[in-house]
Amino acid sequence: MPRLPGEREIPQYQKLAETIRGRVVSGAYRSGEKIPSEAALCKSSGLSLLTVRQALGVLVDEGLLERFPGRGTFVTELCWRKAAFNVAGLDDLVSTPDFRAQIVRAEVARASAEVAANLHVSPKAPVGYVKRAFFAGGAACFMVQEGYVILDPRRPVIEAELAPTFLKGIFQGQGQGLVRAVAMDVLPLALREENASLLSREEGEVAFQLKYVFYDFNSQPIACGFFLAPSNVLRLSATLGAPLPPKEEPLTPQCPTEPNF
Repeated sequence: MPRLPGEREIPQYQKLAETIRGRVVSGAYRSGEKIPSEAALCKSSGLSLLTVRQALGVLVDEGLLERFPGRGTFVTELCWRKAAFNVAGLDDLVSTPDFRAQIVRAEVARASAEVAANLHVSPKAPVGYVKRAFFAGGAACFMVQEGYVILDPRRPVIEAELAPTFLKGIFQGQGQGLVRAVAMDVLPLALREENASLLSREEGEVAFQLKYVFYDFNSQPIACGFFLAPSNVLRLSATLGAPLPPKEEPLTPQCPTEPNF
């Protein structure tokens, strides 16, 4: 079929990518299954090796396919062990222009057994402690943080920990110069009086505790603590296998302003 005036021709690699994508959607290529080799795809499509590799690269970048050197290319498998969970809900709040942090308490404290184990210091060793409340959207406090840092005058860890931009960098994936890696666990926790009051919740109500340990570029722990937020704020979200298309907004039914007789 001839192209319409001004219509752009679709590149061959995109056509091949769409064909393979269709075979995955239809079930011709199943989850975890190896697809035909690059040589086989070249032969069946009549395209060059470079074009085939370009098409496969698009689908790998989309997360639809996975490449394993020496084994071939496979449809992304539905596997819980590979799930990458996002902290849903927090990103929007942290990204708002009126996002702010209020320091509730900052002091030198003695490391508890858990903090000492996380920071590789002796129990009851002096550590920096900070408690903050976070606000956004003109609403009440949506999250509380309690953090501990190693007292080391050679590194500006405490200053970074106190800065709201540090939190933004962690949750928005912008990276931070002091942190190489973060270990996290999410646990349910019954709110105690002070935190319940800060979050405008009832004492004993269940919230989620996001525990963390920050590591520097020498793989040494430099800070630990937790974020505490209600379940409607702190949610874990993940998609396994091929990425899903974006959700469409539901159509709002239109009611006639006058009776249709």
